[in-house]
Amino acid sequence: MRKEFSTVFFVVSILSAQFGELPPIKFDLTNGERIKFEDLSKKELVLIDYWALWCSPCLNKMSHLDRFQKEFASKGLKIISVNIDSERSISKVKSYIRSKGYSMLIAFDSSKENFRLVNGISIPYTILVNTEGKILYRHSGYVPGDEDILRKKIEIALNIPSGNS
Repeated sequence: MRKEFSTVFFVVSILSAQFGELPPIKFDLTNGERIKFEDLSKKELVLIDYWALWCSPCLNKMSHLDRFQKEFASKGLKIISVNIDSERSISKVKSYIRSKGYSMLIAFDSSKENFRLVNGISIPYTILVNTEGKILYRHSGYVPGDEDILRKKIEIALNIPSGNS
């Protein structure tokens, strides 16, 4: 019975992510804390970005995400940067984050369970979710200029006139 429930929950979660709502997921933060997505999204616009240390486009994108976190935090944006490297890489990930001084929340998803639940296929994978849990924007990959599109999506979601952040 438990296995059937888990399978049904998994399928429903995937379908929810497909059709515009984020499934219930939890994040294991670098400080050891575990937070539920719903606890964040009730208060703020949330941007989730999945990445790995071996992914150059991911690392290039992170400086833009951190800038957005600093710029839009007071307006209601929370960014969660989710690393999907193996558990063996956690110390390297923590060292990298410390060296960059990033201010966004950093979480681990070594099992890639959350990544699969949100239909992640390639990284970097970005999802912007409003306070009702509705997915406003999702994007895989990164090329220079993508940050301008993401900024516009954030400004629209936060009801900020473009260029007036």
